[in-house]
Amino acid sequence: MSENPIVDEIHEIRQQMLARYGGDLDALMRDAQKRTEEAARAGRKVVALPPRRPQSPIADPKKAG
Repeated sequence: MSENPIVDEIHEIRQQMLARYGGDLDALMRDAQKRTEEAARAGRKVVALPPRRPQSPIADPKKAG
């Protein structure tokens, strides 16, 4: 494991969540989407950020040099 207990805890929780769905990531994501929709219908604030474009691996020409 890592030397960071917080990272270790996150990995453990992820494994526990995935185990609830028999290792089926699609099922986990469907449930997460369903719960998000239910929260929105219940009037809870749901934050949805727009997708980010991947950063270009090419360096900025202004900084090259």
